[in-house]
Amino acid sequence: MKRAANVLGIAVLIVLVAPFAVYAAPEVVGADESFVVLTPSMTPAIAPGDVVVVAERDPTTVVEDDVITFVRGSSDVPVTHRVIGVVSTAGGVEFETKGDANEGPDPGLVPGANLVGVVVLTIPYIGYVIQFAGTRAGFLALVVLPFGLLVASELWSIVRSRSDDAGDALASTDPETPAGSDAGADPDVEAGPEAPAGSDAGADPDVAETVADSTTAADETGGISVDAVGGATAVLAVFAPYAAYAAVELRSAASIAVAVASATVLFGALAVWVPASGVVDRVRPGDSASSSERSAEPVTVDPSSAPAADETPAPTAQTDGSGEVE
Repeated sequence: MKRAANVLGIAVLIVLVAPFAVYAAPEVVGADESFVVLTPSMTPAIAPGDVVVVAERDPTTVVEDDVITFVRGSSDVPVTHRVIGVVSTAGGVEFETKGDANEGPDPGLVPGANLVGVVVLTIPYIGYVIQFAGTRAGFLALVVLPFGLLVASELWSIVRSRSDDAGDALASTDPETPAGSDAGADPDVEAGPEAPAGSDAGADPDVAETVADSTTAADETGGISVDAVGGATAVLAVFAPYAAYAAVELRSAASIAVAVASATVLFGALAVWVPASGVVDRVRPGDSASSSERSAEPVTVDPSSAPAADETPAPTAQTDGSGEVE
């Protein structure tokens, strides 16, 4: 059930993020440009707040009823209207255009050189979110706040993981049997120098060789090493602040998407690298527990080696009954 919920959550996240990814990088659908529609001249086919994804085309391939995006005169704001006629002139093809909601065609013909492209995809409503993200309040609500929540979530995951590891280490330690002690030891045998915690003086070399071989085999499985994750994390740690700065300065959908993606990957890499490298846990709980056990382990001393006690009885103090000592 939990796995199904995780899969469903990932699917919903992809559905929500995919339209903005297409807007930020229209190349993923084979297009070249994307624009937010501002006016209702093309309703109901294209409404304000929709996003049109435009692919470059040769002007000679455009036909009647195509919806094209073009620039008019010296205006920097492109126009998206439907082609209602194609006219061939000495200078090339020109287009007669009209908005679906307008009563008449646009004044003048559109030269083929002014063509930006043909609309290949329309994504409804996300233009409102993109425009809101360009404002200060939108940037705070859609970038800064989620980024802060992401940071808090990743830090909480790391702390909780370290707490769980510490609890497991303490639970696996037997407080009644000190490390390296022998329940059947002869009390008359003098205790020798104690071996370090976790070491086995009588370890079988075959067993040690087997452990080394398994470790080598694990390294050769082709998995990603801790050092590789650490290197990638270092690169992301340098790139993510720059991406965030670019998002603050440009406030474009592409820069915001790159900043959020780089931050997400950075904290994901940290969540993997910190527990694996042990950089937070410099002193493992098991080591401290072994140290305390070693200090509490009793040491048996051979009575024959102890210095002989003075067997001369001490003189007994006598009193005369008045409390004075003679």
